[in-house]
Amino acid sequence: MPECKTGNQPLFYSPHPLLDARTAPGFSDSVRRQLRDPLRELGYCIQEAGDYRAILDTSRYAENLVLQTQATEEGGGSGTVLVALLRVRELARGRLAEALTRPLVSLHFGPGEVSTLPNILVKKISENLRSQYVADLLIRSHPDGADVRTPSGLEGRTPVEWVMPLGIVEVTLEKDGWAPMKREIDLSVPGLHAYDLQLSKRHFYNSRFIYPALATGAISLIAFGFENHYFSRYQALGAVDRKDRPEVFGDTFHTAKTYEGIAYTALGLAWLNLALCFTF
Repeated sequence: MPECKTGNQPLFYSPHPLLDARTAPGFSDSVRRQLRDPLRELGYCIQEAGDYRAILDTSRYAENLVLQTQATEEGGGSGTVLVALLRVRELARGRLAEALTRPLVSLHFGPGEVSTLPNILVKKISENLRSQYVADLLIRSHPDGADVRTPSGLEGRTPVEWVMPLGIVEVTLEKDGWAPMKREIDLSVPGLHAYDLQLSKRHFYNSRFIYPALATGAISLIAFGFENHYFSRYQALGAVDRKDRPEVFGDTFHTAKTYEGIAYTALGLAWLNLALCFTF
């Protein structure tokens, strides 16, 4: 199944097998092609349902919408096109017949009107989706200019406004010098959803570099402790030890200097990480 554009949600298109026979040859493909751009503007990308098992056998698409289109014949070249919209989980539970009793679009056509029917149908589908299944999300921040992104890949900078399918969306705001913010937003009803989000000044102890600073600081203290221990032992060695046990004399001094080097290196890294805490 082809992937959708970043930030868009799959919407499955499922024409009835007899749709073209009851309207005109190529009718279902014409509707699908014309729906592509209007749906993209609403935050959806149209996908052919194909084998239903591909979407019913996985929970990945349980909340995605299915656009089921069929037509009835009324004789004399007249008929009605019905467009039902339901979620994959509802389709899996056999609720298609129920959805057709309250269609998204019900469009009657008479003899000679089939040629213009796809354009009208696409317009009606887009308008009804826009009013019933789409929300406008406006995010402002204080201060403004914060980078905003969603797990689906949408990105922008406050103030930002997106047209999005209904559902729950998680947004992350980031701005240099300010603490990052995560917010879960409920877009369960259509309409405008406006959010004014107050960012908090970043404190150095909230930085991701605070733990490296603490760790390298602790290593430095431990190394200074060992350096002091071995240097004390070295100073306690007398001239006799230097003459009779030169290897002990040299090893003790070398160990003390090694821990001294480790201590100062760790101390330098601790100060560096601490400085970074005030920036990142």
